[in-house]
Amino acid sequence: MNTIINERKEREENERRNEEIQIAEQKRQEEIAERRRQDEIQITEQKRQEKIELRKLEYEERKRKDEMEFELQKIRLESEGRSLNSNSVANQNVNSTQIKPKLEIHHLMQKFNSDENEISLYLIMFERLAKQAEILENTWVTHLHGLLPYEVAQLITREPDLIANDYGEVKKILLKRYKLTPEKFRQKFFMHNKNLGSTWKNFAYELRSFFNEWVNGVKADSFEKLSDLIITDQIKRKVSQELKNHFIDEWSKLNSPDDLVEKLDDYDTLRSTFRSKQPRKEGHYDKQNSFKDDSAFTTNEKKRLYGITHNERGEPKCFHCSNFRHIARNCSIPKSV
Repeated sequence: MNTIINERKEREENERRNEEIQIAEQKRQEEIAERRRQDEIQITEQKRQEKIELRKLEYEERKRKDEMEFELQKIRLESEGRSLNSNSVANQNVNSTQIKPKLEIHHLMQKFNSDENEISLYLIMFERLAKQAEILENTWVTHLHGLLPYEVAQLITREPDLIANDYGEVKKILLKRYKLTPEKFRQKFFMHNKNLGSTWKNFAYELRSFFNEWVNGVKADSFEKLSDLIITDQIKRKVSQELKNHFIDEWSKLNSPDDLVEKLDDYDTLRSTFRSKQPRKEGHYDKQNSFKDDSAFTTNEKKRLYGITHNERGEPKCFHCSNFRHIARNCSIPKSV
């Protein structure tokens, strides 16, 4: 009788424990489901906030452009009003045509910040606004000074007057200061994308500016030179990364297709010569290395830089025992632990 009672108690105890385990597991699953639900809510809210922020930025951009258009319209109206008095203006001194505009360009543009702005695009915007505002080009430097950081303005001020007052020269100084070379403009021309909220007309203007800076920077001032430049660039696009790395120091200066192909052909000839002179071990063929022909010349250069790995007869050298005629993986001398 006691045995039956004990078995019954044990069975009830097991059932109770199983029930507790099931309850605990159910609770755990509910907690997991709740966490997932909260995560989904949080992600949804985050996306909603991002959309709100994006709409806010787009609104601010439209508002800024509308304000800019309004100011430009004011300038045009003022200019038309001044033209009505052209008869009286003609009797004044010639220098009166260079009177500072009533509306400064810094009302239309924010100051240049190298952390937020790109100097090339900033200068493009400055030139467009200066033309639309009908500001005389010989006064552009004066207006640009007020938009530049103090240290950059000081850099221009230290130049001779002939350079410091010439916008073209000042532009060269700024591009050099921020390391924008003809090669950089070439990259910008091919990689530049249309900005959100910008017009296709502005995009075309930016591309044209990048192209002109690239072409003018390499002095491609004739059809023949421009043709050579484009053909050379097309050849460079077909060259392997290994070749680009080999000529890295002069790559951006190679703008003649004749000069470029001569160097490439010389490289291929020299590489083929080194490849044909490489010794082969009899009875052994390394299938993996058969696909590494392109690195043969580079490998020989590394041998000269970092030490000989073969003797004069072409026998391999073991890096473990420093003896010739075998390599480290075939070395019979045990490695020290």
